[in-house]
Amino acid sequence: MWTANSLRRFDLSRIPHAPILLGSAFAFLVLTVLVSMALLDHTQRERDRLVQTIDTQDRLDELLAFMRRMESGQRGYLLTGDPQFLDIYNDTRTQVLARLAVVEQAVSGDASQAESMQRLKPLVQGKLNEMSESLRLYDSGQRDAAVELLRSGLGLRYMDGIHDIVLKIATDTNEQRKTQHDVARQQERWLLGVNIASVMLILILAAVSLFVVRRANVTMRRAQQVLKDANAELEANVAARTAELTAANEEIQKFAYIVSHDLRSPLVNIMGFTSELEALKGDLFEGLKSSPAGDTNGADAHDEAMNGAIPPARLEQDFDEALGFIKASITKMDRLINAVLTISREGSRTLQPEPIDMNEMFQTITSAVAHQAQEADAAIDVAALPTIVSDRLAIEQVFSNLVDNALKYLRNGVQGQIRIKARNQGNKVVVEISDNGRGIERRDQARIFELFRRAGTQDRPGEGMGLAHVRALVRRLGGSITVDSTPGEGSVFHVSLPRTLHSEGKRISA
Repeated sequence: MWTANSLRRFDLSRIPHAPILLGSAFAFLVLTVLVSMALLDHTQRERDRLVQTIDTQDRLDELLAFMRRMESGQRGYLLTGDPQFLDIYNDTRTQVLARLAVVEQAVSGDASQAESMQRLKPLVQGKLNEMSESLRLYDSGQRDAAVELLRSGLGLRYMDGIHDIVLKIATDTNEQRKTQHDVARQQERWLLGVNIASVMLILILAAVSLFVVRRANVTMRRAQQVLKDANAELEANVAARTAELTAANEEIQKFAYIVSHDLRSPLVNIMGFTSELEALKGDLFEGLKSSPAGDTNGADAHDEAMNGAIPPARLEQDFDEALGFIKASITKMDRLINAVLTISREGSRTLQPEPIDMNEMFQTITSAVAHQAQEADAAIDVAALPTIVSDRLAIEQVFSNLVDNALKYLRNGVQGQIRIKARNQGNKVVVEISDNGRGIERRDQARIFELFRRAGTQDRPGEGMGLAHVRALVRRLGGSITVDSTPGEGSVFHVSLPRTLHSEGKRISA
C-alpha cells in the first residue's frame, strides 16, 4: 500500500534527469548480470578444482589400499605357496601403477605436491622391486632367502615412507579442499547477493516502468479524448463551412445563370436593332445618292453631305465597318454568355458514377477528331488504359477538351504526335496526354486554368474557358490536373483521378 501511494506521488516528469536515471538503472542491471555471470563462472571453476582435489584424495587412498593388498598377496604366496595369492599380487600391481600415474597427473599443477610425488615414486618403485625380488627368490627355490628378505624390514620401511608421503599429500589436499570450499561458499554468497540485488532492481524497474506506462496511457487517453473533441469540433466547423460554401456556390450559380439569362435579353434587342439598321442602310444611302433636284429636303441633305467633306460612299463604308464591329462584339458576347450558362448548368448537375472503359472512351474521342487530326497531320497513340468508376459525361468533357487543345496548338510544319497513357498511383489513376506542339511558357502554365485566360499567340478560336472548365470538373471528380511544358517542344497534361468515385450527392463547382 505504501509503495503504491509512493508511486502515485512519484512523478518522473518532475525529475529533470529521469531518462538518465532510468538509463543508469538499466546499465547497473546489465552490470549485475555480467558480474553474476563472472561469479558463476568462477564458482564453477572452484567447484571443478574442489572435485579434482577430492578425486586426487580418493586416488591416493586407492593407491595406498592397492599397495597393502598387493603386499598381502605377496606374503600369502610366500607363506602358503597358494597361486591365488600370486594372482591377487599380479592384478593389484597393475592397479597400483595406474593409480600412481593418475595421482601424478592430478598433482602436477601444485609445486609442493609435485615434489612429494617425486619422492613417492622411488619408494613405490622400491617396494615393487622388493616384492618382485622376494617372489623371484621363492619361485627359484630359495624360500629361506625370500622369507629372510621379507623379515628384513625393507618392505616395511618402504611402506612407512609411502604412507607418510601419502598422508602429507592427503593433509595438503585437505587444506586445499577446505580453502577451495570456503572460496566456493564465499562466491556463492556473493552470487546470491548479486542475484538478490538484481531481482530487487528488476522489481523496482518493473514497478517504475508500470507506473510510467500507466501515466503514459492516461496521458495518451486524455490526448486522444482532446483530439477526438477537437476533431468533432473541426468536423462540425467544416460541415458548417461546407454548408455555407455550398449555399454560397449555389447562390453564385444562380446569380451567374440569372445574369447570363438577363444579359441575353438586351443582347437580343441589340442584335435585332442592328439587323434593322443594316436593313435601313440601303434605303438611307440610296436616298442620298438618287435624291431628285426638286426635292428640297433631299437636296439639302445631299448638299450637307457634300459640304461636310464626307462623300456618301465613304459614309456608307464607315457605317458598314461600325455595323461589323457591333456584330462581332455581339457574337463574342453571345459566346461568352453561352459558355457561362453552360458552366452554370454543369454546376447544377449531380454526378452519376459508373464503370468507364477508358480505352473505349478514348476510341470514341479520337474517332470524333479523326478529320481534324488528318488535316493537322497528327497521329494519336493511345496505350492500354484501365477501367475506372466515375461520371462518364464529366470524364468525356475533360479528355475531349484536352485532346482538342493538343490538336489545336500543334506546330506548323511538324508532324503532330499525341500520346495518351496511364499509370497507377495508389488508389488513383494518372492519365498523361502529351504532345509535341507549341508548348507553354512557364509564367503562363498556372494561369491557363483560370477563367477567360489564354496564353501564347491568339491565332486560334476560343474564349479561355475550356481549361478552367476542365480543372473545375477534375476537382469535382476528386482529382487534380497539372501541366509540364517546354516552349517549342510540347506539353504534358497530368490528370489524376480516383479509381472509384463515390456518389455523395454533391454538385460540380464551376
